[in-house]
Amino acid sequence: MGIHANTHLLVIMSLLFSFTSSFSQKPVVIKASSKIVDIKVGKELRKAAWNISPAIRPDVFDARVPEEGSPVTFYTDQDSIRFDVKPGSYYEFVVLQNGKDSALTAIKGILDVPRAQFSNDYKSTHSGKTFVEIPPMYELVNIAFALTETGKKDNGLIMKSTPYYADVMKNFEPYSTEPVITALNKEITDLNNSHGYKMDAYAFDLENGKIQPSRVYTRIGYSDENHLKSFIPGLQELATKSKFSDFYKAHESYYNALITSYRDSIGVPEMQKWLVKNFPTAKYDSFKIIFSPLVSSNQSATWFDYDGFKEAQAHVNFPFPRKGGTSSVSKEGSLVRDGTIVFTELNHAFINPESEKPEYATRIAKALSNISLWNNPEKPARYYNDAYSSFNEYMNWALVSLRYIDYAPEKDQPTLIAATENQMVNSRGFLKFAEFNQFLVKLYENRKNGQVLADLYPEIVGWFEANGK
Repeated sequence: MGIHANTHLLVIMSLLFSFTSSFSQKPVVIKASSKIVDIKVGKELRKAAWNISPAIRPDVFDARVPEEGSPVTFYTDQDSIRFDVKPGSYYEFVVLQNGKDSALTAIKGILDVPRAQFSNDYKSTHSGKTFVEIPPMYELVNIAFALTETGKKDNGLIMKSTPYYADVMKNFEPYSTEPVITALNKEITDLNNSHGYKMDAYAFDLENGKIQPSRVYTRIGYSDENHLKSFIPGLQELATKSKFSDFYKAHESYYNALITSYRDSIGVPEMQKWLVKNFPTAKYDSFKIIFSPLVSSNQSATWFDYDGFKEAQAHVNFPFPRKGGTSSVSKEGSLVRDGTIVFTELNHAFINPESEKPEYATRIAKALSNISLWNNPEKPARYYNDAYSSFNEYMNWALVSLRYIDYAPEKDQPTLIAATENQMVNSRGFLKFAEFNQFLVKLYENRKNGQVLADLYPEIVGWFEANGK
C-alpha cells in the first residue's frame, strides 16, 4: 500500500509541476514597427492579412487548416514566427510594436472547409468558358441592399439613375421594414462590408422560390465564414412575401439584354487574351462575370484553385452611361472604356499573384512602407492602407491605360488616359499615379520584341523603389 501511495503522490506532484511550468511559461515575443502583418498558411501567402491590435487581448487569428495540419507563419516588418497548426490547436505569442506596445496574439486551428468543390462534371462543362450572370439570389440581396437606409443614400452603393431602380422600389418599398433589411443595414453601414455580403450571395441558389446552399461554393469572399448564412431565413421570408421570383421572371428579358451586351460588346474575350498573354504564369480554366443592374461602385474580385481547377470571378456593375463621363471619344473608344470596370476586376486575378512572388514581395513592401507618400488619407485611396494593396491598385489602373493603347482608337487614347489619371489622382487620391502611369506607358511601348508585361516587373518595382523616398 505504501509503495502505491507514494507512486500516486509522485504522479500528482509531477502533474502539478508540469501544469505550473506550462502555465508560467511566457509567450514568445516578436518585434514590429508597422501594424500590418502578412500571414502564410501552408503555401498561401496572404499579404496584409492582419492588423496588430494591442487593445484586443488576445487577438485571435482563426487558421483554417486541413485535418493533418499546416504550418502558419506571421511576418511582421521586422520578425516572424511559425507554428505547426492542427484543427483544435492554440498558440499564443506577443507582438511588441515599436518597442513599447505589446499585442497578445493567438493562432487557433480550425478545420478548413474549402470555399469551393469542383466536380468532374463542373470542370467538363466550365473549362475554357466565360459565363456572364445575374443570378436570382444575387439580385435578391442587391434589392435588399437597395431597401436599406444605407442603400437609399447617395453613396455609390446602388445605381439609382435607371428605370429598373424605380421599378425595384415600386415593387419592394413596402418590404423595407422587414427585420432582415434592418439587420443588413447594420452590417453594410461601413460600405467596405457590403462586398462580402454581396459576393457570398453567389454561394446560394434560389430555385422555385426556395433558397438552397450552392452545390459548388460554401463562400465566395476570403472570409472564413459565409457572411449571409445567418440572414438566409430573413431573406427567404422577404423573397416569399414580396413574390420576388415573379418579379425576377418578369424582368428576365431585361437581364438577358444586359448579359448579351456585356458578353458581346465590351471586349471581354480580348481582355482575357490580353491578360493571359501578359501574365503567362497565372492560368485559369474558367471565368465568371457576376453583376446586378443595381450595383453602382462596389466592385470586387476573387479566384479559386481547388480540385485541379482554377476559376476567376469578377463581381461588378453594368457600365451604364454616367453623368460627367468622357463623351468626346468615338463609339469604338466608348466601348473599350465601357469595359474598364470588369477589366480592373479581372486584373486582380493576374496582378495579385505576380506581386506576391518572392522576388518582388519584399521589395514592394519596403518601397511603399510610407503610405502617406502614395495615398491621400482624405480620399478613397485611404482604404488601400498597406504596401501590397496600394501597389496592386496603382498597377490595376495603369493597366487600363495599356489596354487603351492596344485596343482603343489612337485618336481617343490621350483623352481616355488623361481621364484615368484625373480620376485616380484627384478623385481617388493616389498621389503619384499620373507619374507612374506615364512611366509604365512608355516602358510598355518601348518593350523588346517578345516581352510581356510580367517581364517588366523588375523595372516597375524599381520605379516604386526610386520614388518611395
